[in-house]
Amino acid sequence: MQIKYDKLLSYLRKRHNVTAAYYFIGRISQNQHIYDTLTSYGYTLKFRDVTKKGGKPVTCPACGKSFEIDKGKTKCDCDADLVLQVMDEIKNYDKAIIITSDGDFDNLVKKLITLYKLDMVLSPSQVGCSHLLNSAALGRIAFIDKLIGEIEKY
Repeated sequence: MQIKYDKLLSYLRKRHNVTAAYYFIGRISQNQHIYDTLTSYGYTLKFRDVTKKGGKPVTCPACGKSFEIDKGKTKCDCDADLVLQVMDEIKNYDKAIIITSDGDFDNLVKKLITLYKLDMVLSPSQVGCSHLLNSAALGRIAFIDKLIGEIEKY
């Protein structure tokens, strides 16, 4: 499934009255065109430095030779940045929509519910969505892959 980010933001604005959309992302210089496009759609980008993984040493069971896998893969942890943004801005919005499938956000979702500040969680897909997140949302969760037809109309 390929989401059109302009359509997604239009959907969120028209169906859920979203006035500010933050996108947390790692900065990689060769992706500047992507950042420019997202900004032109109306997203406010929040950047985080990207690190490269060193790789995991693995030994081949057949020949015994050692090599590294996942070497050079990029990693960017924006989780804490998103949580801080949500909590720092809590007095500036009525309801939040969090787009994630990551169970690390279960406590944020629970907190927003207790403060009557969660509109919903949007997960890209039910497959791969954390059980912790799904449970924490208490039914206030929808899946983009199930809404794609509706989103495409906007």
